[in-house]
Amino acid sequence: MPYYISPPPMNPLSRILAAILAVLALVGAFFFGIFVLAFAAGIGLVAWLIFSVRLWWLRKKGVVPGTRRGAAHGQTQRPDPGSTQSSEDIIDVEYTVVSRRDED
Repeated sequence: MPYYISPPPMNPLSRILAAILAVLALVGAFFFGIFVLAFAAGIGLVAWLIFSVRLWWLRKKGVVPGTRRGAAHGQTQRPDPGSTQSSEDIIDVEYTVVSRRDED
């Protein structure tokens, strides 16, 4: 036999009223959840829009590495691999090791 902290009401009118209140509570929780989800999706959409506009602005200014002014949308201008022209993206350096740590 199940043990209830508070047994279900015996009056049929009370049972119907309790069932209606339970359904209303569930429907209210469902719509509140949808509202919170829509709010979170809206914040995510605004953040994505701000990030996209910022990235577009930086690409337009030529600040983002790998892009230059005048490049087609979404494409970068790269020199041909066989060409001897110098590129702004490639830095040719020589270095000398001054000291080396020996971890033995």
